[in-house]
Amino acid sequence: MAEGAAAACFSEDDFYCPVCQEVFKTPVRTANCQHVFCRKCFLTAIRESGTHCPLCRGSVTKKERTYPKRALDVESSMKKASGGCRCCEKQVRFSWMRQHYKTCKKYQDEYGVSSIIPNLQISQDSTGN
Repeated sequence: MAEGAAAACFSEDDFYCPVCQEVFKTPVRTANCQHVFCRKCFLTAIRESGTHCPLCRGSVTKKERTYPKRALDVESSMKKASGGCRCCEKQVRFSWMRQHYKTCKKYQDEYGVSSIIPNLQISQDSTGN
């Protein structure tokens, strides 16, 4: 398969999470209905809604609710396909779009993001601390 062919299977809209409306961060796919979400968005939605797909309310297995399967085809395509920044129109590979948003002044002005975004690592031990 040619380099551009894998990305050609997807439209630009296919790289955006239906929950957060941002470019995917660690995309995962539901087994039953094949919908794709950011891993964090999916797990958060499942915690709130129980056993259903956040998009279509299709059933999601118990294993999948704990360990959603990564959408490796989407991740691969995001590394090959480019799209325009929502604010400055700069062409950026989708795999780097979130990083671009952190440095795009127009994006920060439009969406109210601080020009300095701290990169905080939050960890919890087994006691929740």
